[in-house]
Amino acid sequence: MSDSVHKTLQVIIVSQGTVGMAASAFIVAVGYADWAKRKKLPTCDVILVCLCSSRLLLQGTILHSALLPKMYQWEVIRVHYVLLVLASTACLWFAACLSMFYCAKISTFTQRYFLLIKLRVVRMVPQILLGSVLVSLISSLPFIWMDYSGHLCNSTRSFLRNATFDSPVKTISYFKGFIMFLTLAVIPLLFFVVSSTLLIASLWRHTKEMRHGAADNKDLRTDAHITAIKSLISFLMLYICSFVAEILVGMPSCQARSRWKDYICSLVIAVCPSIHSILLILLNVRLKLALKNMLFYMKCC
Repeated sequence: MSDSVHKTLQVIIVSQGTVGMAASAFIVAVGYADWAKRKKLPTCDVILVCLCSSRLLLQGTILHSALLPKMYQWEVIRVHYVLLVLASTACLWFAACLSMFYCAKISTFTQRYFLLIKLRVVRMVPQILLGSVLVSLISSLPFIWMDYSGHLCNSTRSFLRNATFDSPVKTISYFKGFIMFLTLAVIPLLFFVVSSTLLIASLWRHTKEMRHGAADNKDLRTDAHITAIKSLISFLMLYICSFVAEILVGMPSCQARSRWKDYICSLVIAVCPSIHSILLILLNVRLKLALKNMLFYMKCC
């Protein structure tokens, strides 16, 4: 890879990561401002603040790796991977929580167990969020004792094993840690897909019922369905792309690694959360209004 291409990809990754961090920081700032004003936040906003906070950590870690040259010291590699796994796992669990909350509050299923969840979901969310944080912390702990020499490669595409990467603690196989990460990442993704599918099915059923009702009545429930589904489906598509990129980057094989693949995958991982954070602002009436007010204030100043 030529230096010009390398610098171009690096600039794109940094710019996209910066835009994503700005969007996530805006959502977090609006949430904290509302909390300071009203001393409480709606449940949906609490989940959004948690999701965007984890994205700030994820994109900050990606920017750090893009801006600074790679250093194959034990401490640098270990801290980078621990933060990356912690942030990416937390993002997926918080997104699954958001999807399940939308499904419980907006869907129109009348089954007994679903109605019980619908009544209790607001009280369950704080426990789910706390559980998501704990699971993310637990999933990142093995990466403290990981043996990264099976993942780092030298110019001849063989495993990098030298004195600069000696670990002072007992290590865990990188392959085992990689499989553990995939397992913990797939579980919330399945929750997300199931809840999103149920929400889409609810919208489809409700739309069919509308065709037999009065056409002149404004259907607020359908509007709520469409807004939620736009956000959820967009994130589902974006996260699948990001998830595949993370698998390719973390794949424990030197033969599968190249600078082109690493940079393209890093670009996908940086772009996907940025796009979804922007979509969250555009699809949320309160966030869109706050953005317009901020831009108007900046223009006046």
